[in-house]
Amino acid sequence: MAFVALTRNRQQPLTPLSPSMPTSMPSVQEVIPPLPITPPDPVDPQTRASEDAASVVTAIHVISTERAGLANLEHIYRTDKLAQENFGRAVTQIIKSIKNGGKLVVCGVGKSGKIGQKLEATMNSLGIYSAFLHPTEALHGDLGMIRQNDTIILISFSGRTPELQLFLPHVPPTVPIIAITAHMHPSTCPLLSYQSPDMGILLPAPIHEDEDTSFGVCAPTTSTTVALALGDALALATARRLHTQPGKGPAEVFKSFHPGGAIGAAFSVSTPTSMSTSLSTTSFTSMPPDYLQAKTVEQKTPSETEPSGQQCGQLITDIATPLHHIPTVTSTTQVRLLDILLAAIQNPNAKSWVKLSDEEIIPPHRLRSISRGSSVDVSVSDLPSPIGVGQKDWLRVSASSTVEDVRQWLSDYRRAGSEVSIVCVVDDTAPDEFLAVVEAEDVCGDCG
Repeated sequence: MAFVALTRNRQQPLTPLSPSMPTSMPSVQEVIPPLPITPPDPVDPQTRASEDAASVVTAIHVISTERAGLANLEHIYRTDKLAQENFGRAVTQIIKSIKNGGKLVVCGVGKSGKIGQKLEATMNSLGIYSAFLHPTEALHGDLGMIRQNDTIILISFSGRTPELQLFLPHVPPTVPIIAITAHMHPSTCPLLSYQSPDMGILLPAPIHEDEDTSFGVCAPTTSTTVALALGDALALATARRLHTQPGKGPAEVFKSFHPGGAIGAAFSVSTPTSMSTSLSTTSFTSMPPDYLQAKTVEQKTPSETEPSGQQCGQLITDIATPLHHIPTVTSTTQVRLLDILLAAIQNPNAKSWVKLSDEEIIPPHRLRSISRGSSVDVSVSDLPSPIGVGQKDWLRVSASSTVEDVRQWLSDYRRAGSEVSIVCVVDDTAPDEFLAVVEAEDVCGDCG
């Protein structure tokens, strides 16, 4: 009976008329004890410092691991002939689609999808018409985005993403597939099993060790970094082969698509004539060494120019590339055009200058011209004309020379029927000490 009575009391509603309602409520201070007047002890500075140091160690570990992943990717495309061949096929296929009125369709799921969206944006900014397609949305009506002239890029580290596997059977068999995965051979990549060998292209993007081993967590990190880099490489390689008209190259196309924001503001600044980057082929007619050496020591006297101490104009050293920034191409066998291009890419501070030796250098305009019309596997010795320019054909000028001085000298040479392609800056007091180089085209363009 006592049990029943207890139950009834618990079921009575607590209303102001209920006898079980207390006549007065306790104050907040009575229910919650006051906080102590003394604040809590501060965190030990040494503890915080050690935690910060541990965070930095983690950051360095992640950065160095992803750098190793990129080095591994570079090694693959430097040495693996199949990877090199497939990369060239991929560029050719994308260009074929664009020229035939098609587009590049990029597909991926999860983090790979985010990389795909970045690739799509980069391609579009370089004038390569692209669209991102989520494979699940494709099965719910977006398949209509795909046209016969399109090319599809699939991004999946494993190559076994279920959503892509479900999507692929519905892709028209006439649409080529480019797969960016960790697989090294097309025959092992499930994403290419739906296409005939001539319609599937594998771009390998493996990592040197799995992310669980690197970081203790399987989150996509190194794998997405590698895929991102390979996508950027594909975008720029395609843009350079697609946009070849003088004045309408990748840089000009990119500028035209960025009228707003900080990039647009930067491009709105006019470029000086002395910094023009015409893509016209430079002539490499040899000139007598004595004639070229003459301007090395030729200096105007104060009476011939401005008052003492008031030399006018930009110095030639301001637009020249220091020689110590320029790499010398190396190869265990014959030097190929590919070896030269890799040396240029890996040394951005050289601004596409490459040395064949201390006495012979390849100017950027010449390198770009050769690379557009020759196979990257061709040996330098097999090229129809010399790619490098020897020291005897360099115009040597003093470091104190102005751009206007050099422009005038180049104009004099051209009027005399001679051509100079490279201007070499030498030390004022030691004419045999070479400091920097600049292309004649970048000094004055068509001065004559």
